[in-house]
Amino acid sequence: MGLARYFVFNRSNKWVVALEGVAMARHGSKPEALSSAIVMADLMGAMKHEADVMVEDEGRLELAWTYGRDAMPDILADRRSPPANGTALQAV
Repeated sequence: MGLARYFVFNRSNKWVVALEGVAMARHGSKPEALSSAIVMADLMGAMKHEADVMVEDEGRLELAWTYGRDAMPDILADRRSPPANGTALQAV
């Protein structure tokens, strides 16, 4: 399968998550956008795609996360695990 490369960048005071030039989400902060992009990339990785997240910061692109290499951030890993009491997870 091909590479699913997500980009996180700031445009007009909104942080955008894009895949193949298409805006997938808009967020009010960089951490929210990065978390969103990692969740999307993780899902693509689970579907056997190579997947990563690039972040534009001060005009430079930096690799922020890669499926299969980097662990899920703690806050996101908690959301992936089913709750102990069996209740449904709330949407992020």
